[in-house]
Amino acid sequence: MSEEAQNKIEELERALKREQAAKKLAEIQLENYTQELLEQEVLNNESLMEVEIQQTQLSFLTGLLAETWSKPTLDKIVENYLERTCSFLSKPDNFFIELDNDASYTKFQYYTQSRIESDTETHLKQLKTFLTQLNLVKIFEILSHEQETQLIDTNDISNESQDFYQFCVMVPLYTLAIEDKKTVGVEVLLYQDQQDINITKLQTLESSRSMLSIAIERKRAEEELQQQLINLEAANQVLEQTQLQLVGQEKLASLGYLAAGVAHEINNPVSFVLSNLENMADYIQDIKSALQPLTDEPSSTSLSTLNKNYEEYELPFLFEDSDEILKSSVEGLERVKAIVADLSTFSRMDNDELEPIDVTKVINKSLNMVSNEFKYKHHIEIDLLESAPILGIESKLQQVFINLFVNAKQAMDEGGTLYVRCYRERSKIIVRVKDEGKGIPQENIKEIFTPFFTTKAPGEGTGLGLSISYSILQQHNAKVEVLSESDKGTEFVLSFFEFF
Repeated sequence: MSEEAQNKIEELERALKREQAAKKLAEIQLENYTQELLEQEVLNNESLMEVEIQQTQLSFLTGLLAETWSKPTLDKIVENYLERTCSFLSKPDNFFIELDNDASYTKFQYYTQSRIESDTETHLKQLKTFLTQLNLVKIFEILSHEQETQLIDTNDISNESQDFYQFCVMVPLYTLAIEDKKTVGVEVLLYQDQQDINITKLQTLESSRSMLSIAIERKRAEEELQQQLINLEAANQVLEQTQLQLVGQEKLASLGYLAAGVAHEINNPVSFVLSNLENMADYIQDIKSALQPLTDEPSSTSLSTLNKNYEEYELPFLFEDSDEILKSSVEGLERVKAIVADLSTFSRMDNDELEPIDVTKVINKSLNMVSNEFKYKHHIEIDLLESAPILGIESKLQQVFINLFVNAKQAMDEGGTLYVRCYRERSKIIVRVKDEGKGIPQENIKEIFTPFFTTKAPGEGTGLGLSISYSILQQHNAKVEVLSESDKGTEFVLSFFEFF
């Protein structure tokens, strides 16, 4: 072989070795790249799984948070929590109890994913059987010392050997302490196999516990506040009913006090009318006798007798006096009618709706009812508007004025004048009731509207009259001012808004 051919072969061999080395290097680089791709894929899968886990956890937490705050009651919050934890953890059965320090439970709730009634009943029976086997005293001690989620072997807290539920997770949600009673609300997650327990998810569940506890405490506070509101409304209804009874009783007391005077006021015109009717009966008899000849056959004798009777029986006087008797009787009966009408208005139990009324008419009716009280040693001077319209309740306002008038009369033991004045002042109707009595000591003025406060002797007053009058005036949006000077008298100034 020539030297040139030998050189050519050696050159080819060197080129072949270079190609083989390059191929081997490429294979190594390809293998390394493939390995890197596989490792990156594993990392990507792990990251994806981690993201999915985080998304699941985030979805659980955000969903639980959103729904928890929207639930209307504590029972609904617990029900939602049981359902969501059961779906999130997948494997466990669960229930909720309120456990007291006397080793008894006062509340029990559970959740099952099954919608078949027979399965639901079986599940409930199974949970209750497990619950009856638990050592509640020991569980309460564990929860009292450790307020965090705990994984427990069921045999450690059971009075009997457990074959079905091997492990449980206890999630304390809240603790209540009222006087000597302490209560723990706890969710119990039950597992048949330890492999079913997902520690990561339980850690997520523990992170949700504080948020849920806050929501439960808030809902409990809302429910307690709502119950307090219900109790206050019930107490207010009782108070309103009591106030209505007191108003009625005070009104009856006023009627009792005025009864003798009202009876006297009615008796006078009634007696007068009865006397008039007796006289009218005699007059009619005389008229009948005088006119008797008219029933006979007409003759000169009967006409003569009729003329004679006309003079003898004094028929002109009888006719004239009969007119006066009838007129005075009508006036007397009108007086009785007015008194009865005023009494009817006063005694009527109205509703609490304000309506247009005339204060002047109310004052006149009230004075009409107490007029007999002022008949002898007392005098009444009035200066009233022709019309004084306000929004009010006539019978209740009448009760106020009667109370003020009677109190004024009682303050003037030796007699005196009651001044009643009504006038306009801008947009107000002002009523002033003044007596010439002994006055009210300054230290007592601030107490006169206090229920049961009275300076009268025992048996002479309940101490409710002015208190009830004040509440009625408040109902009428009226302002009350009391002016009093010792031995010179007392004046009540009432200001009402005029109704246009």
